[in-house]
Amino acid sequence: MAIRITREFIKIDGRTTFRSTAYTDDGKVWLWESNDRPCPIDACREYGIPINPAAQKAAIDAHLDAFLTAYRAAQPATPSPEEQYEMRAAFGPGKQIVDVITGRKWTT
Repeated sequence: MAIRITREFIKIDGRTTFRSTAYTDDGKVWLWESNDRPCPIDACREYGIPINPAAQKAAIDAHLDAFLTAYRAAQPATPSPEEQYEMRAAFGPGKQIVDVITGRKWTT
Protein backbone atom coordinates (compact mmCIF):
# COMPACT_ATOMS: atom_id res chain seq x y z
CA MET A 1 0.00 0.00 0.00
CA ALA A 2 1.41 3.37 -1.02
CA ILE A 3 1.70 6.13 1.53
CA ARG A 4 0.82 9.63 0.40
CA ILE A 5 3.44 12.24 1.18
CA THR A 6 2.29 15.87 1.07
CA ARG A 7 4.72 18.76 1.36
CA GLU A 8 4.75 22.50 0.94
CA PHE A 9 7.42 23.80 -1.42
CA ILE A 10 8.67 27.37 -1.55
CA LYS A 11 10.10 29.34 -4.45
CA ILE A 12 11.60 32.78 -3.94
CA ASP A 13 11.65 35.04 -6.99
CA GLY A 14 13.22 38.37 -6.13
CA ARG A 15 11.23 39.71 -3.21
CA THR A 16 8.22 37.48 -3.85
CA THR A 17 7.75 34.14 -2.11
CA PHE A 18 5.53 31.51 -3.73
CA ARG A 19 4.19 28.58 -1.74
CA SER A 20 2.73 25.48 -3.36
CA THR A 21 1.72 22.12 -2.00
CA ALA A 22 2.36 18.88 -3.87
CA TYR A 23 1.97 15.21 -3.06
CA THR A 24 3.36 11.88 -4.15
CA ASP A 25 2.10 8.34 -3.70
CA ASP A 26 5.25 6.64 -4.97
CA GLY A 27 8.09 9.08 -4.27
CA LYS A 28 8.74 9.49 -8.01
CA VAL A 29 5.81 11.48 -9.43
CA TRP A 30 4.55 14.65 -7.75
CA LEU A 31 1.14 16.21 -8.32
CA TRP A 32 -0.18 19.63 -7.31
CA GLU A 33 -2.53 19.32 -4.39
CA SER A 34 -4.68 22.15 -5.78
CA ASN A 35 -5.71 20.32 -8.97
CA ASP A 36 -4.30 16.75 -8.85
CA ARG A 37 -2.28 17.35 -12.02
CA PRO A 38 1.37 16.36 -12.45
CA CYS A 39 3.79 19.16 -11.60
CA PRO A 40 5.68 20.39 -14.68
CA ILE A 41 9.35 19.41 -14.62
CA ASP A 42 10.56 23.02 -14.77
CA ALA A 43 8.32 23.94 -11.82
CA CYS A 44 9.73 20.97 -9.89
CA ARG A 45 13.23 22.34 -10.46
CA GLU A 46 12.19 25.84 -9.39
CA TYR A 47 10.49 24.62 -6.22
CA GLY A 48 13.07 21.93 -5.42
CA ILE A 49 10.56 19.10 -5.71
CA PRO A 50 12.50 15.80 -5.75
CA ILE A 51 11.20 14.01 -8.85
CA ASN A 52 12.27 11.11 -11.00
CA PRO A 53 12.41 13.01 -14.34
CA ALA A 54 11.50 10.01 -16.51
CA ALA A 55 8.56 9.03 -14.29
CA GLN A 56 7.38 12.66 -14.05
CA LYS A 57 7.49 13.08 -17.83
CA ALA A 58 5.56 9.82 -18.31
CA ALA A 59 2.90 11.03 -15.85
CA ILE A 60 2.65 14.41 -17.59
CA ASP A 61 2.32 12.70 -21.00
CA ALA A 62 -0.34 10.29 -19.71
CA HIS A 63 -2.31 13.16 -18.18
CA LEU A 64 -2.13 15.18 -21.42
CA ASP A 65 -3.23 12.17 -23.50
CA ALA A 66 -6.22 11.59 -21.21
CA PHE A 67 -7.14 15.28 -21.25
CA LEU A 68 -6.97 15.56 -25.05
CA THR A 69 -8.97 12.34 -25.51
CA ALA A 70 -11.72 13.73 -23.26
CA TYR A 71 -11.56 17.13 -25.02
CA ARG A 72 -11.94 15.57 -28.46
CA ALA A 73 -14.86 13.41 -27.32
CA ALA A 74 -16.65 16.42 -25.82
CA GLN A 75 -16.46 18.60 -28.94
CA PRO A 76 -19.60 18.92 -31.03
CA ALA A 77 -19.60 17.71 -34.64
CA THR A 78 -20.15 21.27 -35.88
CA PRO A 79 -19.60 24.69 -34.30
CA SER A 80 -22.59 26.47 -32.81
CA PRO A 81 -24.20 29.28 -34.86
CA GLU A 82 -22.46 31.79 -32.59
CA GLU A 83 -19.05 30.16 -33.17
CA GLN A 84 -19.71 30.08 -36.93
CA TYR A 85 -20.54 33.81 -36.84
CA GLU A 86 -17.35 34.54 -34.89
CA MET A 87 -15.24 32.52 -37.36
CA ARG A 88 -16.73 34.40 -40.33
CA ALA A 89 -16.12 37.72 -38.56
CA ALA A 90 -12.52 36.80 -37.72
CA PHE A 91 -11.44 35.09 -40.94
CA GLY A 92 -13.98 36.10 -43.57
CA PRO A 93 -16.58 34.00 -45.40
CA GLY A 94 -15.54 30.88 -47.32
CA LYS A 95 -12.34 30.25 -45.34
CA GLN A 96 -11.42 26.79 -44.09
CA ILE A 97 -10.83 26.64 -40.32
CA VAL A 98 -9.00 23.72 -38.70
CA ASP A 99 -9.20 22.85 -35.01
CA VAL A 100 -5.57 21.91 -34.39
CA ILE A 101 -6.45 19.70 -31.43
CA THR A 102 -9.24 17.63 -32.99
CA GLY A 103 -8.30 17.96 -36.65
CA ARG A 104 -11.88 18.89 -37.56
CA LYS A 105 -12.33 21.30 -40.45
CA TRP A 106 -15.09 23.80 -41.14
CA THR A 107 -15.75 26.36 -43.83
CA THR A 108 -16.90 29.77 -42.66
